Amino acid sequence: MNDHHFIRITLFAATCLSWGLLQPTAVKASAQKIYGTPIHLTGTVNTHDLGGIVAKNGWHIKPKRLIRSAALAHLTKTDRWKLTKNVNVKVVCDFRSTGEIKVAKDAKLSGVAYRHDSVMADKNFGVHTTRQYANQLANKQPNNMQLFYQKMVTSSHSIKAYRSFMNQLLKQKHGALLYHCTYGKDRTGIATMLILACLGVSKQTIMKNYLASNHDLKGTVHKEYQQLKRVTHNKRALANFKRSKSAKAAYLDAAYRAIDQRYGSMKHYQKAALRLSNSDVHKLRMMYLTK
Repeated sequence: MNDHHFIRITLFAATCLSWGLLQPTAVKASAQKIYGTPIHLTGTVNTHDLGGIVAKNGWHIKPKRLIRSAALAHLTKTDRWKLTKNVNVKVVCDFRSTGEIKVAKDAKLSGVAYRHDSVMADKNFGVHTTRQYANQLANKQPNNMQLFYQKMVTSSHSIKAYRSFMNQLLKQKHGALLYHCTYGKDRTGIATMLILACLGVSKQTIMKNYLASNHDLKGTVHKEYQQLKRVTHNKRALANFKRSKSAKAAYLDAAYRAIDQRYGSMKHYQKAALRLSNSDVHKLRMMYLTK
């Protein structure tokens, strides 16, 4: 299904819903096949259960097994209860840098194991004042995000982090694994791309799932943009901020392209970079998929 067909179907569903010809649950079920189920938390954003996303041959991801999110530093008591008791989170995998964690350490979740698999080698990645950030943005090239996404799938440090993440998934026999970075968009977006690809989810669905972060982060990004404008009016800095806080197809395409150029295909990347055997991929599908 191309994007034009998807838009037509979405508009048709919205029209039918307004006329009372289609139940809200039907629209919700259709969206779940691409986006999973949103988990509404007060203390963080961009949190989704990947359960319901459709893979090949009628399979779909089991609910309460794979959870993606932004950082967990400001979870409320109700948020913590929801994640541990309702969603059944058993392991949290944090992709942030050591510096980011020092600034905003995840809230402790009772009975939940914590893993730190920093995707970026720079221990202070993502740590800066607003003015420092403005200066950094003013000096970045317009294609910086494409280069960043390529680095996340090709640098030895990043690959090691994602390999560790995959190894944990292979061990996760029960309960949910929640993985996150700061916004749940870039480092988490690549992790989601990799696990969904292993589970046989189409590239088209992976892309649509990735782009949904734009909706979930809209309020957060607007607030930070206003803060940035208080310290700079540099047009390049402001433009690069918008680029860095957006999920764009060009970014994920850059990651796919880097994988194809260096490894030939996603399948070979899984074997050579992530060191997943055919047996490992089969095991992941048996663990995380259902009909």
